[in-house]
Formats: sequence, structure tokens, C-alpha cells
Amino acid sequence: MAGMQVRFERTGQRRYAVAVLRSLHGDLRMDPAPGYSDLIPHDLVHWVVEDEFGLRDGIFGQLAAGGNAGTFVPTEELRTKAWARQVERRNRTTGTDMGRSEALAAQVYPRWLRRGGHVPGSHDVQQDPPGTDLSDPDLHRAFERLDSLSRTWRAVGVGRSMTVEWPSPERA
Repeated sequence: MAGMQVRFERTGQRRYAVAVLRSLHGDLRMDPAPGYSDLIPHDLVHWVVEDEFGLRDGIFGQLAAGGNAGTFVPTEELRTKAWARQVERRNRTTGTDMGRSEALAAQVYPRWLRRGGHVPGSHDVQQDPPGTDLSDPDLHRAFERLDSLSRTWRAVGVGRSMTVEWPSPERA
């Protein structure tokens, strides 16, 4: 089974892109990607919560299954009607954890910002996070991952990137 790499590229002073490098399906790209922060890209927060909390059919699980999460575009193949039909079929049958991914990111990210002394409103999130059903140890594990990835992201200069590997194999 092949792995999927996710590359977070700093494309400008306040811009980033996400490249998805897949072995079984064509590569994808989202540029610009939403939710820029000097601390950590919004989509990297999703990667953390999906991996940490075992969501194998969230945004990145759908990408690993050949979908496009509704926002990524192919980098090597043409966006033909046939491509769009195939991706739409995959999008309909995968991504069942996407709502949970959004909910977890909304619970974890603002709490992580506050823990680090940052004001959530200045980093593209709500001032008051929604309630959470996550335990303190669960939150702590997610915070540790975000801390580590944030250190790496902050060292990435414009025109440079960092890559993480999705832990589940691609699906045909």
C-alpha cells in the first residue's frame, strides 16, 4: 500500500498552499489555501486532529481515497468532465468524518492558541471555542503535536515547504 505525502508550502508573506502527493491517484494542489497563520496552517491543524483522533475518513482520508475534499485541483491531469465525475463519486462515498474534523479543529485550535498566550481572534478563529468532549490528556497530546509542527512551520521561509505523511495507506 502506498503512502500519501502532504506538503505545506509558504508561497508568500501571508499565503500558503497545500500539495498532496499520491501514488495511486493523481497529485492535487490547493493554492491559495485558507486560514493562513504564522503559527500553523489551518489545514495542518486538520491533519493533526484527524491523525491524533483516528479520523481515517476526514479531509485527508478522502484525499487518500482519490477524492479532492471539494477544494483541491489536479496538478498533472486535466480537469475534464470524466475526472470531475470520478472525483465526485469518490467524494460522495468518502469523507464521512469531515464534519468531525471541522468540529475537532474548532475545539483544539483556539485552546492551543490560548495555551501559548495568543489571542484566538488574531489567528482566524473564534474568540470563544465551542465546548469540547475531549479529555485533558487528549487535548494535551494534540497540543504537543501542534507545538512541534508549529516550530517546523515557523522556520519555513517563503518559497520553502514542509512535508508530512498521512499515516494511513491510499485506497483505490
